[in-house]
Formats: sequence, C-alpha cells, structure tokens
Amino acid sequence: MLEVWFGVALGLLLASNIGLWLKLDRCYSDLHKILSDSHNVIESKVDIGSIKNEIAETIEDFMQGLHVPTAQDHLLGGLSQIMQMWAMKRFGPVVEQIQSTLQDEQL
Repeated sequence: MLEVWFGVALGLLLASNIGLWLKLDRCYSDLHKILSDSHNVIESKVDIGSIKNEIAETIEDFMQGLHVPTAQDHLLGGLSQIMQMWAMKRFGPVVEQIQSTLQDEQL
C-alpha cells in the first residue's frame, strides 16, 4: 500500500513539474514577444510635480484625520490592559501547557 502512495506522490510531482515547465515556457515566450515589440512603444515623461502634489495631498489627508486622544480613548486603553491581564491570568497556564505539548511532540 505504501508503494501505491509513493507512486501516486511521484506521479503528482512529475505532473506538477511538467505543468510548471509549460507555464514558464509560455511566460518566457510572452516576455520575449513583449520585449521584441517594445521598440514600438513611445515612452512618456513622468511628471514629478504631479507625483509630489499627490504625495502632499495624501499626507495632508492623513494628518487631518489625526486627533488628540480624549478621556474616552484613555479609559478604553486602560480597560483593554485590565482585560489582557485577566486573560493572561485565566488562560496563561493553558497556553503554556499547549506550547509544551507541541514542543514535546516535535522532539
């Protein structure tokens, strides 16, 4: 039975390698065709000013979205820390047990 599974695995490996080779060969021919046709393409100049303006607008939009933390933000941050400490006390030993079990199985 092991020989059958070994043969199936080798067959799938061979089929996938042939498929990969065919795909790469097709990509090579397409790339070669694109490169041979590239002398007909007229290059356009890049407008650095428009790129600079777009970056400046993006940064400006980001900075406008920022706000000073409010009391509600601080209260929620403190509450989340309290919940994290509770979860570590409650589930910490279970997590350590799972980790030690996984490490023992790997050895």
